[in-house]
Amino acid sequence: MKAVYVKYQVDPSFAETNAANIRQVMTDLRNAGSDGVKYQSFRQSDGVTFVHFGMYRDEAALEVFTSTPSFQSFQAALKASRPAQPPAAEWLDLVGSSYEPF
Repeated sequence: MKAVYVKYQVDPSFAETNAANIRQVMTDLRNAGSDGVKYQSFRQSDGVTFVHFGMYRDEAALEVFTSTPSFQSFQAALKASRPAQPPAAEWLDLVGSSYEPF
């Protein structure tokens, strides 16, 4: 299993667009039935800081996620928006869980 934590800040004028782009990615993942991908995104109370948490059963599931067209569009739009704080990704090692991730 692979897990990643990503945090970044967008310009206030891009925050709603970013949220809509994230929702599209989530819709596409649900519709694709990607059972090897568990992905969540949150917005902090400042309205411009976004946090993403993803878990992938294996490399193949990660590839499914990163090759999803809406995820690629989301990434391109985020980059083009010139975020106030660029995305910082941190890969995590699972120590324990109260549920079976996959």
